[in-house]
Amino acid sequence: MIGGFNAAGASLDSVYMFDGGVWSTGPRLPLAVDHPSAATLDDHVYLAGGHSFGGDSARLFRLDSDRWSELASMHYARGGHALVAAQGRLYAIGGNSSRGNVGPIEAYDPTSNAWAVLPALPVARNHVSGFAAGGAACVAGGRSPTTARVDCFDPASGAWSRLPDLPQPASGGGAVSFVSGDVVMAGGEDATETRIVDQLVFYSQGGAWTGGEAMMSPRHGFQLAVFAERAWACGGGSAPGLHPIATCTSLGDGPAAPNG
Repeated sequence: MIGGFNAAGASLDSVYMFDGGVWSTGPRLPLAVDHPSAATLDDHVYLAGGHSFGGDSARLFRLDSDRWSELASMHYARGGHALVAAQGRLYAIGGNSSRGNVGPIEAYDPTSNAWAVLPALPVARNHVSGFAAGGAACVAGGRSPTTARVDCFDPASGAWSRLPDLPQPASGGGAVSFVSGDVVMAGGEDATETRIVDQLVFYSQGGAWTGGEAMMSPRHGFQLAVFAERAWACGGGSAPGLHPIATCTSLGDGPAAPNG
């Protein structure tokens, strides 16, 4: 759990680590941020962008054992975006700054410590949910306007394509891919940003989004993470606006998998 908001709306530099049974405090971020995005690549945790007390960040950090190292900054400051690991690179997709939605996406190459600007997201938006599917970097949902569309960028072809839409529009939800390739999408806010969407749906390659269960603890403003073969939802907001929660729930792979 990295950064975020507290109940007073202040950006946070706090980091908490979970080993499956106990939470512990991790090394603090060099910069307090809310709305950043994190991803794991080559056994390293990266954190990119976010907003810091109303300002926009383009900075990239990597967790190296007990400290954060700062790496090359993105070309575009952004928050409410997705950072997705695919094909040996990190892809920063979507998000916004004080100037509006950020259209261009960027790819980070860890071998050269450099970002490259790539073709823009077909529909620029923020509060997207990112995941990898079939080697592509994808984002689902998002707002301004709130949408159900799912867009994927293929690093091999350098082109965008679409997956089937979500069952209902959502922004600020969580998404992640299991080792099997199945994708789960959960939570978020509805188009009016006045209600939490408690959808919990799965996608398998070549199919459609399926499942009709509700989250055990509906929320928005979080990322899903796979740990011990389960997708974990920790923190976020239990209602639109600043309503932070500390609860964690998890679920296994597949529409019939039990919540925990």
